[in-house]
Amino acid sequence: MTLRAIENRSLADEVFGQLLGELIGERWAPGDRLPAERVLSATFGVNRHVVREALGRLEQLGLVRIVQGGGTQVLDPRRSAGLDLLAALAEHAAAVEAPLGPLRAALEMRAGIGSDVARLCAQRAGPELHPALQTACDDLAASPGGVVVLALDERFWRLVLEGADNFAYELAFNSLIRGVHALPRVSVPWLEHELAAGRYRRPIADAITAGDPDGAAQAARQALAPAAEAFTVLASAAPSPPREQESGP
Repeated sequence: MTLRAIENRSLADEVFGQLLGELIGERWAPGDRLPAERVLSATFGVNRHVVREALGRLEQLGLVRIVQGGGTQVLDPRRSAGLDLLAALAEHAAAVEAPLGPLRAALEMRAGIGSDVARLCAQRAGPELHPALQTACDDLAASPGGVVVLALDERFWRLVLEGADNFAYELAFNSLIRGVHALPRVSVPWLEHELAAGRYRRPIADAITAGDPDGAAQAARQALAPAAEAFTVLASAAPSPPREQESGP
């Protein structure tokens, strides 16, 4: 993706989005330096204050380190970033030229967390939650499809999270759901297929209702793992983008 001058929108937000896409796309390798502020200002057609604000947001996400007098160094997000990066990617999904890698990672994490959340829900949830879970499954099965399935499936999992009573998993879910659902044109078709193949979450709800933690965990993993496996294949087949040569300050 080629950096381009800014039109409309928040200038700093647009600069941030474009640089985010380039960093996630690995245009620069960890340890490289980004082009100098004056170069980025000229490229985007904005003043240096706007560029500085965008770089500050990237530093908060753990994607770069701003060195006083030494330029902006690219970091390895696998070692320096947190789940808030998924939320940022969701908000700027259009800027990420090849989102299969982040989407695959989110789906793999979803499968792992979903399995454990279902297990905890079966252990901890009271009987008052069971009718709501069954109703959520009914609504998923009766859905006409399209983007509405995203909201209905989110409602089901929020009920499971409520029963699991784990605050950390709830926070992780907030980032994951935004990351996985960032691109409806991608997420809706596979979610529709996943729901139909998994009987609209019914095996998960049935195991939770029966108080079967192992069965709930197994049902959740069987429902969620195939999507992660499919996107792993797609991501591994995608070509790597060319990287920029290191730029001076």
